[in-house]
Amino acid sequence: MDLILPTADGFAGYLKVGGASNELLALRVVSARSDTPARFEACPRLRQLLEGQSEAVDQRLRRNSDDVAGFLAELGELVERLVRVEPPAALPPAAFYELIVRDLDAVGWNLVQSVSAALDELELLVVDGAGRGHTLGLVLPADYPHSPPKTRVSLPSPFALRWLAPAATPSLATAIEQFQAALARHQLLWDMLDDLDANTWVLEPKKPSREGVSRRLAIGSHSSLELELCEDSPASLPVLQFLGAEKVVAPLRHNLNARLSRWHPGRTVRANLEDVLLLQLPPPQEAGAQDSAESYAIECAICYSYHLEGAAPEIACDGCSKPFHRSCLSEWLRGLATTQQSFNRLFGECPYCCAPVACEAS
Repeated sequence: MDLILPTADGFAGYLKVGGASNELLALRVVSARSDTPARFEACPRLRQLLEGQSEAVDQRLRRNSDDVAGFLAELGELVERLVRVEPPAALPPAAFYELIVRDLDAVGWNLVQSVSAALDELELLVVDGAGRGHTLGLVLPADYPHSPPKTRVSLPSPFALRWLAPAATPSLATAIEQFQAALARHQLLWDMLDDLDANTWVLEPKKPSREGVSRRLAIGSHSSLELELCEDSPASLPVLQFLGAEKVVAPLRHNLNARLSRWHPGRTVRANLEDVLLLQLPPPQEAGAQDSAESYAIECAICYSYHLEGAAPEIACDGCSKPFHRSCLSEWLRGLATTQQSFNRLFGECPYCCAPVACEAS
């Protein structure tokens, strides 16, 4: 059974093909508009199967532009035929499996988190110097170890294996050693982020990963603070952006400028923020707390979206606390005859309570 759901601009979901193999292939269709035709998007696996079939897919899409079920049925039949004629992948030689087993014996099977049936994809648990567990994902080529494995890791910076060892043949142990060296370079960064996660109310991301260096923290009164740590110098002053009503964030900006000299790289980012801003950051909130996370994630009161091109609403009205994206408010104010402009700044009225609001022109 296909799993297809409507979206704002068309529909998206999964196409089930392959009979007993039950392969799920992701797809998305953007509906036709007056000035643009319908557009079909596919996952890498589906694109691989449909290679050379773009004209056939376009014909089916045009013929069934208003019939989702009809298009999916015809697309499914086409993909089923292509799956049946696709040649099976050749298995690696027996020596490949013998080598993988020896490598796993050497590093310890207790590190294995998961392994594919063909032994060509592994996930290994690697613990860093602070006791944090990290997953090293490896996709092994058929000519391993002559060619390096492809890696899947969660790190703030790109990671690639150096697969030229003059004294010995590379192995899984080589990959683990290089991954441990990469982990060691990020220990201070993760110390700072873990301290924030454990002691402050992190609004975003909901589930932090080891590759992320940004956090959005609640600071009270429905205002928040976005910060992005420097990967190479995580204890230094991060990039900061205050989000919320001006009457709340203006004093914090003043404290930041007036007390910036108090920032000390020997302290945690959290301790420095609280000292410099003269602010006690709220602790983590439990589910059901009266001041819930939803109150910090209110959509822009003009476009009714929370994220717009990756940005949260940056401005809030001092009168009614309605939040706005800077670009949305700028466009709104430009349409009002009463709006005044001084240099690159617009001054006008809130679209909800008519209190004075201002923003930079976009």
